[in-house]
Parts: sequence; structure tokens; C-alpha cells
Amino acid sequence: MMDRKWLRLLFIGAVWASNAWANNLRSEQLVNGRKQYTVGTYPETLRFTLTVANIDLERPSELRSATAPLLKDCTRSPTPPLVVPEGGHVTYQCELTLESYDACLTLGIHDANPVTPNHEVSFTSTFSIGWDAGASQAGTNVLCLPRPDLFCDDTVYLSTASRSPEGRPAAPSRLYIFDPATGTLTLQGEAALPYNALAFNPFDNSLYAIASDGVSAPHFIRVDATGASSVIAPLDTEAPQSAIWTAGAVLKDGAYAGFEPSTHRLIRVNPSTGETLSEHVVSAPGDFQVADFAMSPRDGLLYAFNNATQRLTTIDPRTGVATDHPSPARIDGELAEDPHMSAAVFTRDGELFLHGTSGPDTRRASGFHAVDVMTGNLTTLLTRAVPQLANGAMCGFYLWGSPRPQPTTRGRGFFGASESALLECLAYGPISLGALGEVSTLPGALGILWANPAIASDNARRTATESLKVRTAREALTAVCNERVFNTRAPTLSALASPAPLDPGRMEQLRQRLERHNHSGKRTAIPLRKRIFAVDPLRAMEHAEEPRF
Repeated sequence: MMDRKWLRLLFIGAVWASNAWANNLRSEQLVNGRKQYTVGTYPETLRFTLTVANIDLERPSELRSATAPLLKDCTRSPTPPLVVPEGGHVTYQCELTLESYDACLTLGIHDANPVTPNHEVSFTSTFSIGWDAGASQAGTNVLCLPRPDLFCDDTVYLSTASRSPEGRPAAPSRLYIFDPATGTLTLQGEAALPYNALAFNPFDNSLYAIASDGVSAPHFIRVDATGASSVIAPLDTEAPQSAIWTAGAVLKDGAYAGFEPSTHRLIRVNPSTGETLSEHVVSAPGDFQVADFAMSPRDGLLYAFNNATQRLTTIDPRTGVATDHPSPARIDGELAEDPHMSAAVFTRDGELFLHGTSGPDTRRASGFHAVDVMTGNLTTLLTRAVPQLANGAMCGFYLWGSPRPQPTTRGRGFFGASESALLECLAYGPISLGALGEVSTLPGALGILWANPAIASDNARRTATESLKVRTAREALTAVCNERVFNTRAPTLSALASPAPLDPGRMEQLRQRLERHNHSGKRTAIPLRKRIFAVDPLRAMEHAEEPRF
């Protein structure tokens, strides 16, 4: 069966006419030079080019009408009727400014495309022309992405810089979102500056960092959700220009704290102006080498891993005094060989996590570790390879009245691959799917999530109704689990409460609504406190049982 994306592409590319080729004229339309254009920032101006071409090289043709319903406010001159000479064309230009993501959704509601709007918010502009013996129509599609705002949630950000031949940080720097459930990194974008010392500021929900490469003068910068950077001010510090700043955090008073390891300088900066508020040289009882630190929301101290002594350490941001834990850190109960931690983050619940290698070879796969701040020991949660020069940041404390993040949701593939999440969902009791039945066991839930809508486990081909039941059941189960696990209210399942036979039209409408809901919060991080660190789809599929509806 042809899916919705192909239907949309066919609609975009369609040019039809009752006698288009015999009657000379053809319509064409582009938006910002493309048939399909993606908008990610707002406001953005869209420039539409509407062309009427006479493909007959010997005879002129008369254009009787030219309309573009979504662009009706644009003036088209010359106005039809008019004669298009042989081999010639008439071009109209039109600009449309999208003020917001919601404006794109509104245009999708009013366009003529049968598949918009959907969970991929878009709209289609159609350009229609007509003449005495025929007509032609062309379309362009605009896909709108939500504004990539930052929120105080559980998102873990990792930034990386390239290296120069001499081993110094070099552009570009890249911003990633780290997914603790899978260990994957999702690139958000890059900046034309080599920066480090990344920190999340809950006072304005922005990322800040220090751009330094050991050659040019350092600058205090802001990094947006797309990874782009903007300079706030040159960094006013007594550290030499060759210093490379590595650690950053935002303190409870709103000041930014940055650290430079070669000179042990700790600086406090006003994030709004870039003004230096204070500067200390960190005093430590012995060797001191810190790649990153994070502020504890409980005591306001900066916590880091001292790579020189292999101990958890704390720094008082007011005095610059560092204190090592009495004992070397154990990783998974064992003393590690020269561990090196490059990123540190604190959750709003006061839990510390470190990212780094547990051996002398920093090129090996890195681990994501939970830290017991009382014992100074680490527990490895997952191991994955990460780019060089990684530095971490996340929102470590919440300010009342701040914008709240989107509700967390995940698609059926997540619950189908995470036994811990699915078991937490089932711990609340059986899940009722109305007339589609009830599920109370892990194999039964996995069976619904992994069932093939087209073919049953005995290789029997499903009917259209059976296929719809499979697709609806797995979205309904996912929505219930999103509510139970992430506290995100699910749409009502009343359409499934009626006895069989269920109405296919109502079921399909519900399925689409559930699918949009289950994908609505995918940009929001899974809370680290959920400890969902093992996602294994192959293991899950092995335990799945064929559902019976």
C-alpha cells in the first residue's frame, strides 16, 4: 500500500492537464528555489516563483487564468488574460512570511493537499493555470519544524571541537544531544568557533561556553539550540592567551563559572554582559587536572573528576578551594587504570553523571557513569564511542515560572525495545484496549508492539481490517505507556470501547491521533532517574507473542 509520504510527493510533483502538451502551456512553481523547502527558524520569508511556460516553439498561446489560493494576497502582473509567445514564459514572484510554527499549521489546514496537515506539519501551495482547451497545476510543499528552543529538562548536551595538527581545539565545534537510553548522539548543528566549557543557564534557558584555541584571544559566547554561536564579549582574564578553557557551569546566583586547567584559574562571569565578576587560582592539596565540572543543586559546590589523582573532587566557587575525596574512585567495584572523565552533569534531583574513558587509551569507547557522591565511586551505565574533546551540560536546577518543556513521549519502537520501560508500564496493571482486548504480560505487550500489520506469525496475510487493528492497538498501547511511564496524558480511547465490529473510519482517525501524540515529545529527554539504559530490540522481538484480536 502506498504510504502518506509517497502520496504527498506525488501530489507535489503532479502536473496535469486535459490537453496540456497539445495546448502549449505548462505551470511550474518553486519556493526558495526548491520543490520542497524546510523551515526551522521563525520568522522566515518564503519566496515563491510561479512560471507559465509555452512549450510550443512555433505558436503563441493565450493564458486565461492563473491562481494560487494560498498566495492570494500577492499581486500578479501582468494579469491574465494574456498571450504567452512561442517558447516564452511569464513569471510571477510572491513572498510569504511565516511568523511562527502555528502559522504553518494554519496554512496546512486551508490548503488543497489531502494529506496535510499531519504530524509532520507542512502546507502545499498549488499554482493553477487555465486556457480555452486545458489546464495545468503544480505544487510546492513547505515542511515546518518546531522552533528548537531549549528547556530545563533532562536533556544531556555534549559539545565537541575538532583538533588542529598541533593538537589544539579547532573549528568547527559541534553540539549534540546525548541519549542515555541508546548511547547515541544526535547532531544539533555546529559553530565556526572552537569552544568548550559548555554550561546550561536555567535563568534564561540558554547554553554558554568559552571559545579558545590557545592562539586567539578567548571569548565568552552563547550557543543556541541549533549549535550556532554568538560572541557576547572578549573574556577578561589574567590567564595567558595560550590558555584553553575546558570546564563550565552556571551557579545558583546566575553567574557562569569557567576553569582553565594549565593555570588553574577559576573565573566567574555575568552571562548577560560577559563581564568578569571574580577570578581565583584553584588551590588543591596535590595534582589537579579537571576537564569539566557541574554544580550540585544541593550544596552549590562544583563537582568534578580529578584526572590527576583519579578521585572525585569538589571546588568551592566562592574561594577556589578544591577538596579531593579521600579514596581513589572505583568503577564498577574495581580500581580503573588511569580513568579520564571529560564531561560532568548534575540533574535537578542532585544526581551526578560523568562521561569518559576508564583506561589509558582515550580513543577507546567511553562510558556514561552514575556517581555516588558519598563514596566517590562510579557505576557504568552504558559504553559507547564519542567524539574527541567532549564536554557536557544540562539543566541542573529549575526556576519556578520558567517555560516548561514539552511532555515526554516515545514511539512504539522505544517501548518495544526497552524492557525496563515496558515493565514499569505494566506494573500499574493490565492495559485495556477496549474491543481490541487487554494486555497484562510482557510477551503480550511486546507482541502488540512488534506485530507485522501485513502478515501474521503463521504467514497468513491479514485483511485490511485486521491490519488496521494491529496498527491501532500498538499506538494505543504506546500512548497508555507514555502516560504511565512519563506522566503525559494520553488521548481518550473511547473509539475502541464499542463492541465489534469497530468502525474502520473512526479507528483510523484515532490511530492517526495516537501516532501524532506518541511522536509529539520526541525532542524531550527521557529523565535520567528512570534508569532506562538498556534498549535491545532483538531481545524484545524474541520474547514477543502474536496478538489475538
